[in-house]
Amino acid sequence: MNRIIEQSASEILKIFILGTDSVTPQWTREQAWHLIKSLARSKDGTLLYNKVLLSDLFKDNGEATLHALEQSELISVGTDKGFPRYIKPGKPVYRAAFQRLVENKTLQGRLDMLILARLMSNENSSISKYEQELQVLGSLPKYPWELTSRIEWLLRKVHGSQAKILKYESESAALSKILQNEN
Repeated sequence: MNRIIEQSASEILKIFILGTDSVTPQWTREQAWHLIKSLARSKDGTLLYNKVLLSDLFKDNGEATLHALEQSELISVGTDKGFPRYIKPGKPVYRAAFQRLVENKTLQGRLDMLILARLMSNENSSISKYEQELQVLGSLPKYPWELTSRIEWLLRKVHGSQAKILKYESESAALSKILQNEN
């Protein structure tokens, strides 16, 4: 049984995390790792479908990504009255394999740092879009009072994204220290 779990963990790592150069998957390694880690830590071995879609990693094209991961058998999507309701490992042995992967602290630290880097990149992109719109609004010859609420909204979005970046940087620094101290 132990050998089957090891072999499954190795296959998952090769296919979903490390990837192959010949095939471009419809998911990122960060998305696959997020699901693997979440399913490994879940008490009943399932995740709520809608909660996964609300994750920052699945904001863009999340349903298509989950469908692709289901087609590749990393996960299985369960339905309730015909609607997607929960996510579970694609094969029964995968839950144990997911747990085995998560137990590897070096792998977990490296992949968690990749997730944080992706999230920081997403927030930086958002800030750039907000700043561009603020620049356009600031270049208007007169300052129309009707735009006040829009400007305030954009500034709150920039502030929120910057707060997330600071949080992610702090978490990344802590993970980096842990990885440096490992033997």
